[in-house]
Amino acid sequence: MKRIIYTLAQVLGLIAAWYAADRLSAWVGLPFSGGVVGLIIMVILLQSGVLRPAAIEHGADWLLSNMLLFFIPLVVSVVQFTGLLKEDGLRLFAAIGIGFTCVMLATAFTVEWVCRFERGRKLRRLRADRGKTAAA
Repeated sequence: MKRIIYTLAQVLGLIAAWYAADRLSAWVGLPFSGGVVGLIIMVILLQSGVLRPAAIEHGADWLLSNMLLFFIPLVVSVVQFTGLLKEDGLRLFAAIGIGFTCVMLATAFTVEWVCRFERGRKLRRLRADRGKTAAA
């Protein structure tokens, strides 16, 4: 029971963070969604150590494991617009495929860049520690 309450609190915290970032994005008038703003803020908080991964881990895992439920309205709307799919289905699927591919490539390159950056930081830290040990 304690884990359920803990996970629920984390999910509510993530929802509150998204809502705050969405309101911030609208208030500032940014040309992109609050989800992007929230993601950037979350990465900064995690990288700086202000927010520990354990503080959101269970909630994020639950949201990811139930992600399919968030796409049910999309499937229902596709069923309602079969005429549109018959007329422009190929173009729509091509646009979706190209967009999906671009997002996946951008995500992969970003993750690779962050991993290289983190490895470089750790390597520099290790070299600095070795230099201090050798000098002593």
